Amino acid sequence: MNSKTQAHMESLSSSIKLPSDILAGAPILTMTGQTELCIENYKGIIEYTGDLLRIQTKIGRIHIIGKNLIIRYYTEDEMKVSGWIEHIDYCC
Repeated sequence: MNSKTQAHMESLSSSIKLPSDILAGAPILTMTGQTELCIENYKGIIEYTGDLLRIQTKIGRIHIIGKNLIIRYYTEDEMKVSGWIEHIDYCC
């Protein structure tokens, strides 16, 4: 996103009281403990095994590493993952 677009998003977000990352479509990760993860605003699944989930977002890739990872459900823009989540990496 260029600086002019970024400035416009920040101005718009402050006027309607929304965080700029939501308007920009940034991924939103919500973790419950170490065993459940909800991911919003993703573009696609790149790789999925019981130990690794790689997803594409508008800002880059996210890698979820753990044990017994299971995608409980996924829709066009949200998914829920369960299992033992060891760490999450953000890759550009």
